[in-house]
Amino acid sequence: MAHGNIKLAELLAFDAEFYCRRYPDIAKAIAAGDLSDAWHHYDRHGREEGRSLCDFDEKFYLSYPGVAKAIAGKQVETALRHYIVHGRGRGYLPNFKAVRPNDAAAPASRFGGLWIDAGDAPDRIKGRLETGQITQLQAKQLDFFLTNGYVILPSAVPAPAIDAAIVDFDKAFVGGFEQLKFEAPEISRENIAWRPLLTTVPVKALDIHHFSPAIRRLMFAPAIAAFLALIFENKALASQSLGFLRGSAQEGHQDSAYVPYTLPLKFAASWVALEDVSIGAGELFYYPGSHRLPDYLYSGRYKSIAEAARMGGTPDQMHTQNRQHVKSLEEVVQRFSLTKQVFAAKKGDVLIWHSDLIHGGHPVSQDITRKSVVTHYCPKHVAPLYSETHHPTFYEHDGHLYTSSHYPEFPPIM
Repeated sequence: MAHGNIKLAELLAFDAEFYCRRYPDIAKAIAAGDLSDAWHHYDRHGREEGRSLCDFDEKFYLSYPGVAKAIAGKQVETALRHYIVHGRGRGYLPNFKAVRPNDAAAPASRFGGLWIDAGDAPDRIKGRLETGQITQLQAKQLDFFLTNGYVILPSAVPAPAIDAAIVDFDKAFVGGFEQLKFEAPEISRENIAWRPLLTTVPVKALDIHHFSPAIRRLMFAPAIAAFLALIFENKALASQSLGFLRGSAQEGHQDSAYVPYTLPLKFAASWVALEDVSIGAGELFYYPGSHRLPDYLYSGRYKSIAEAARMGGTPDQMHTQNRQHVKSLEEVVQRFSLTKQVFAAKKGDVLIWHSDLIHGGHPVSQDITRKSVVTHYCPKHVAPLYSETHHPTFYEHDGHLYTSSHYPEFPPIM
């Protein structure tokens, strides 16, 4: 199993009280206001200086099953590395007198998440493989998703299904669906009906699946549904879709701030390429491993803008905090040495990503299209927060559900 970004694993294993007790100079610097916190020092200086991140007793730790074997087999370099990567998620202790963490096998975020986010998820994947619940390929996909926050499914949607979806997609972008709404910030602050100018600016066709059975079949394509079933342990609910003629030109962001659900991190998204994507066509970018970064809190407490607003946050406050959030992402990817990657997809390729993966779109080309469909999903027992105010209707598709917040006045086209 892959280990992922070791800095993020270290952050969970870091014991600030021990660090300050072991190194009085750090405690003094924090008390004097010269340091913000102990982790900040360890991350910037302590690691290179050889300082310990926790009170680790190697002789004690080697008594746990499989640790010595993993080191001998070069699966991990040291007993301490085993604790950081695997042991804490299993509830193992770094020393005999350590307090056992209550969140050992829980997701890293206070907002929970999918089972794949839990501290013992690598062991669960291995166990499911060994007991025949998943295949070798599925285990590989899950392990990659756990580590990187996304998975690429090459040629996941067959050409006939793509071609059928393109017919309705192209119809949408010439005004063929009268009720279809578009989001185009460069033209209007409000969602608008189609007009020719939309083909020249970054634009999103909102819930295009409401008008197209072919696009519904696309977003629930067998390969997509199968992977969602692995991480959701349930059928999926498609809460929204976005049709892109060109790139989004959107700065790096996390969907959890903008696409809220009753369980804030229990969702994922797919991006389906309707055509080959050329470099320079506003292609997607993302930061592998960024889904495991510490939470950004709106109003100091909430994961999403919508939830903070519901609890009293003003539009001006939300706008200011959102800009702070975006800026903080630029800083944190540098601090944790995360590397930007670009997805030059082929027609039929699918990218599925974690709710907290930092991603965005490069500047839009006026000459090259990037036809694609994005869908946000949650397990069907979870609900989008707009269901608390818009009272949408839920429709079934092969046991899955789909809905829309934009068109409550009439049913979808069948």
